[in-house]
Formats: sequence, structure tokens, C-alpha cells
Amino acid sequence: MTTPKKKPVTPKASAAKAEALEEGPVTFEHAGITFEVPHPLDFPLEVLETDDEFEACRLIVGEDQWAAYKETRPTIRDFGVFAQKLSEAQGRDTDSGN
Repeated sequence: MTTPKKKPVTPKASAAKAEALEEGPVTFEHAGITFEVPHPLDFPLEVLETDDEFEACRLIVGEDQWAAYKETRPTIRDFGVFAQKLSEAQGRDTDSGN
């Protein structure tokens, strides 16, 4: 049985994980915008009620920040990058399949 290879932990990833363990919000940059994301325990309850990735992202960043993101006229590819950065800002392991 082989174990999956783990991605090397970079200082940026370590900082994001450490910041995510704190109770306050974290930030990340995308498309020239600084997004502020609450601690996962402070997400709106509706996040647990959706299986839609777009809806979850919208709920997590909030209406104002989502509107600012949409104003950049993102592509599907760009949304993938945005969602990845959002996930990393939350300190989640991007190889976990979540």
C-alpha cells in the first residue's frame, strides 16, 4: 500500500493555516481585491445547507465582496483560482478532496 504524497508546506501555507486557527477573519488577494473571510465557525449556517460551490463561496465572502468579484467579469478558470485561494485562506488542505 502506498501512501499519498503530501505537498510540501510552504511558509505561505503555514501562515494561512496558523491564521485560520485563530478566531478572527483571514484575508487573501485576488484580481486586485483583498477579500476578508470569517473563521469557518462564523460562516453563515446556510453554507452547510448547500452543495453548490458558487453559492458556498458567495455566502462565505458575503454579498458585497461577491459583487466586487463578479464585477471583475471572471471566467470559469478564474473562479477555480478564486475558490482555491478561498480554500487556502481557510487553512484547509487542498489535497483532502473537500
